[in-house]
Amino acid sequence: PKAVWGFNGTERPGGVYLSAALAGYAQKGLPAFGIYGRDVQDAGDNNIPEDVQEKILRFVKAGLAVAQMRGKSYLSLGYTSMGIVGSMVDPEFFQDYLDMRTEFVDMSEINRRLKEKIYDEKEFDQAMEWTRYHCKEGKDPNESTQQAGREEKDREWETVVKMTLIFRDLMIGNNALKEKGYGEESMGKNAIAMGFQGQRQWTDHMPNGDFPEAMLNSSFDWNGIREAFIVATENDSLNAVAMLFGHLLTNKAQVFSDVRTFWSPEAVRRVTGQELGGKASGGIIHLINSGSTTLDATAQQKDQDGNPVMKPFWEISEQEAERCLDHTVWPPAVREYFRAGGYSSLFKTDGEMPLTM
Repeated sequence: PKAVWGFNGTERPGGVYLSAALAGYAQKGLPAFGIYGRDVQDAGDNNIPEDVQEKILRFVKAGLAVAQMRGKSYLSLGYTSMGIVGSMVDPEFFQDYLDMRTEFVDMSEINRRLKEKIYDEKEFDQAMEWTRYHCKEGKDPNESTQQAGREEKDREWETVVKMTLIFRDLMIGNNALKEKGYGEESMGKNAIAMGFQGQRQWTDHMPNGDFPEAMLNSSFDWNGIREAFIVATENDSLNAVAMLFGHLLTNKAQVFSDVRTFWSPEAVRRVTGQELGGKASGGIIHLINSGSTTLDATAQQKDQDGNPVMKPFWEISEQEAERCLDHTVWPPAVREYFRAGGYSSLFKTDGEMPLTM
């Protein structure tokens, strides 16, 4: 892909040059990005205006994102979830548009690794201790007759932590597995993004994937602060691609949540008798955490002026990571949806925070 800067000046036909070049590329079916400065410059001005600098850097950043995707894979852990077309993973789309491969792994592989302890057992002990300390179990929302006993809940905690290790190892590999005699498994799938089907064949039988998805999507875990992974719930590969673009272009963790309802001012007035005002005057959306949403979205990271933001992982402090964890609780999953339990994150995001989701 090319980027063409047409110099904005009356003595040089930069606008004409830019239009002609872009038309030529379009006729040949070649991708090209046009860059044109807002303000007229003198012919001898060799400075690059700030708006042009921004456009050039954005193009370069997009080019780096393309280079990072090239040759990587999308890991489909399971396949179609509940008839969602986005989770009908299309290998040709990934190959033709993104120059990526697709890797398909049946969910039975998770069971095999759980049963045969194909994960780093030493890291699991460390992760379990960390989880008990940092991940507070929330109030059980189920009817008393449907609530699991303490022993079963503890077993579910251990399972979801092991699933987190297994998901990560499937994506990027783990040398500790080679030392245990699992050479092939140690290599991983070279995945830059993945999705987990879960619903319903897995979740009717085993704890759900909310905890591993949320922790991998976050910029920190028991190993400290690190780059967030891209993990789509319900194997929604197209949402995974949108998340991947956002991550590669901003270097930040990505929000995967459900927008459940739009409340118009009229509907709010009818139900509550209240008038919406200020930024809510045009209506509000009801956003429910899908369970896989990054903990970075708790708005506990702050910029230099104290405003809530989501940061690239290298700017996140230990204290900010701690606040994100402290701001989150993990209630047992609603068994009406997830028969075999698990744990879903629950947090309230402090406003106002700019984000793309």
